[in-house]
Amino acid sequence: MPDRLQESAPLDELDLSLLNTLQIDPRAPWSRIGRALDLDPVTVARRWSRLTETGVAWITAQPGRAQIPQGCLAFVEVDCQAGRALEVANTLARWPHVLTVEHTSGGRDLLLTVSTPTIPALSGYLLERLGTLPGISATRTQLGTHVFTHATDWRLRSLEPRQRAHITAERPPRSPSAPQTLTERDRLLIVRLGADGRTSLTDLAEELGVGITTVRKRLAFLIANEDLELRCEVAQPLCGWPISTSIWAQAQIDDRDALNRLLAAVPEIRACIGLAGGKANLLISVWLRSLPEVRGLESRLTSALPQLKVLDQAVSLRFVKRMGRILDPAGRSVSSVPMDIWSDPS
Repeated sequence: MPDRLQESAPLDELDLSLLNTLQIDPRAPWSRIGRALDLDPVTVARRWSRLTETGVAWITAQPGRAQIPQGCLAFVEVDCQAGRALEVANTLARWPHVLTVEHTSGGRDLLLTVSTPTIPALSGYLLERLGTLPGISATRTQLGTHVFTHATDWRLRSLEPRQRAHITAERPPRSPSAPQTLTERDRLLIVRLGADGRTSLTDLAEELGVGITTVRKRLAFLIANEDLELRCEVAQPLCGWPISTSIWAQAQIDDRDALNRLLAAVPEIRACIGLAGGKANLLISVWLRSLPEVRGLESRLTSALPQLKVLDQAVSLRFVKRMGRILDPAGRSVSSVPMDIWSDPS
């Protein structure tokens, strides 16, 4: 792992193209990726090994958007006592049910993404664990109700149309139906892939105690049904999109056509999630190329969706943890915390 104080060089065009292919199909074989990029598969695999070994990129897994109604997704704003934000952030980053920890500007010190099996479990988590953690002075919580678009949908847009079409054409299709009740084996599979989304079928089968064919079929089904989502992540400061901002807004979210127009008009939107439990009913996450772009972001959003009213905005100063990965100050992965969100958080 690189020295925390050592700055990594920005990614080159080939690195970005490789990451873009893995955003589209995180488990695509190296042979297919090599054909799309006009490279030898061995060269592509070596590139990926270098990126993962230095913590610059990684592939993780999470329960899919179809699973949100089955559990509880929450966004928690945390106010910390003076001088204790980093201490609190580092403690929370080790908690499996706290998936993401951001240090932000604005009216909160930290913004957490939290997932628990049920709303009562979330209440106990907030009251008995978070509420008693030294260094925290106040918290505010909103629940996620629906994922309109997620980070798994966001792309670097580094590929040429021909390359993108090649990867997309062979990507396994999604065909979501009713969300499934995950079995214990499904949960173990998701947790294992959270540590390394490209773990081989052979290793997965051995760890789960089943045959390779069984793992292959179940994995394909969970992905197609959006009960499991794989995502290729990258150290944000190195990928050309170093600024992350969160926007709390009000809008008529049952107008899906209008929301789709918003997403098409502002492709920098990385996630758009419906909220309940506060004034805002939308949380919008946007990645930008420079800090001055933040100034015009609100007008771009309201131009695309005139009914949208921005209530608050925060710029992420640093991700201490992102979807199960603890990050260094340069945004590189240094370790993984299993996202066993089904376990009892108490």
